[in-house]
Amino acid sequence: MKKFFSYLPHILFAVALIVMGAFGKLTGHPMAVAMFEQINLFGWGETAPRVLVGLAQLFAGVGVFFPGTRKMAAIIGIAIMAAAINYTVTLFGGPVTIPVIVMLLGIWILFKGNCVGCCKKCDTGTCTDCK
Repeated sequence: MKKFFSYLPHILFAVALIVMGAFGKLTGHPMAVAMFEQINLFGWGETAPRVLVGLAQLFAGVGVFFPGTRKMAAIIGIAIMAAAINYTVTLFGGPVTIPVIVMLLGIWILFKGNCVGCCKKCDTGTCTDCK
């Protein structure tokens, strides 16, 4: 059970990015299409930016479970959530609660999420074996 709770931030981060984000963008959900038509990122229309962001969310959601990609995945997820917060505030209006929570989970994973399910201490910023 302790191992599950050590992975809980990773699981919540991944679910938010994949289920609530990447899935809709990669399947062309009408809400995602309309959102990217309004954003018009780089003047590329909606398809390429929507798919690229969806793939980035998919990578970030899966990547947090592997030590070699964990930090990069967290950084990508944090950047996507920062953009989501920005566009929600400036274009769409509405609450930013979920993007803020997901961003905070990503920040936690980035700085504290490396010692997952192991007997190590990360208080000093580096993992050391328990004695």
